[in-house]
Amino acid sequence: MRTVNAALAVLSITLTAAAHAAPAAQHWYRCNTHTHTASFPNSDANVSAEYAAQWYKRHGYQCLVITDHEHLTPVEPLNQELGGEGTFLVISGQEVTQGLAPAVPGGAFRWAHVNGINTDKVIYPVGFPKELPPQMLLGDAYRKYAPTDRSPAQAYISNIDAIYEAGGIPQVNHPTGRWGVRLEELKKISRPFLFEVWNAFPSIGPLGGVDEGGGQVPSFEALWDGLLSEGKTVWGVASDDTHDYLNFDDPTAPTPGHAWIVVQAPSLTLTSILDALRRGHFYASTGITLAEYRADRKEISITLSKPLAWKATTQREDVLFTTRFIGSGGRVLAQVTGLAPHYTVKGDEGYVRAAVTDSDGRRAWTQPVFLDDRPNAIP
Repeated sequence: MRTVNAALAVLSITLTAAAHAAPAAQHWYRCNTHTHTASFPNSDANVSAEYAAQWYKRHGYQCLVITDHEHLTPVEPLNQELGGEGTFLVISGQEVTQGLAPAVPGGAFRWAHVNGINTDKVIYPVGFPKELPPQMLLGDAYRKYAPTDRSPAQAYISNIDAIYEAGGIPQVNHPTGRWGVRLEELKKISRPFLFEVWNAFPSIGPLGGVDEGGGQVPSFEALWDGLLSEGKTVWGVASDDTHDYLNFDDPTAPTPGHAWIVVQAPSLTLTSILDALRRGHFYASTGITLAEYRADRKEISITLSKPLAWKATTQREDVLFTTRFIGSGGRVLAQVTGLAPHYTVKGDEGYVRAAVTDSDGRRAWTQPVFLDDRPNAIP
């Protein structure tokens, strides 16, 4: 399996202080922020943390966040083994595996999972006893202890507060999943956070849709726009949610290498990468590479890279790109084709972000440029 190496080039970017400022001479680093391993008994992944980290390094990544369920997988040995000369960085984290049981018989079980990136302690989901070993939270206990008296909003707020208190960066995962998280619940989260605009687990449903009864399930991207339109500071990420590193011939397997972020930072150090995540100095992708990106409150300019041909070092000439510039309310402000999309900011858009697709189905998302006085960083 060959993946697009989006992170080796030194790219150019200009961002004003009003739109997530960054110093000159930055580099881009490809990173996955949602990764599971078999670092504890009965984990729901099928390889060791060492195997997982080696896979990502071999396939052109420079950064990996390991987010096992209710477990902080030690990353120091991995960094000692794989991180020589600033070539690879493993960051500790956890997925807070929050479940919510229905208050009425027959109601749908709900998910409210949140990653804590670089937390200094394990955070147990609301309602779950701390003495449970991690593997219990993946079995019957997940439903047994899921609270019936908490709303998704209350669970999100409690767990995000705990992540902040543990020194971490919160990331709301697969916000609809199979049972749905409503925008009204997400709007109640007041503190800034990362948000999965794309999750590559094969059965998560990031595009949303309409069910047989006419009920609409919003896409992750639509939920993101709903939050941004409410004045929230939310940065969009794409991630693998990897669990299976062995069964690439199984289309239902959550294998690695499908979605990532490309982080802009001066160096591949923990401090630099975390600072970039907090400030939104990254874009999200399922295969599209930005060769250049310049943004401020006056204009946004992007240069897109043509993908390589299969088993070749030459770039393909037949790939077509479409970029939508999107503002408040999810309104499409402009739609531009080609390799060099550009947008001139009018000032009344609320925010402006870009969403790029190509003729092979790959996607990329830039972070919003805020045109109001909301916070420009996760504290």
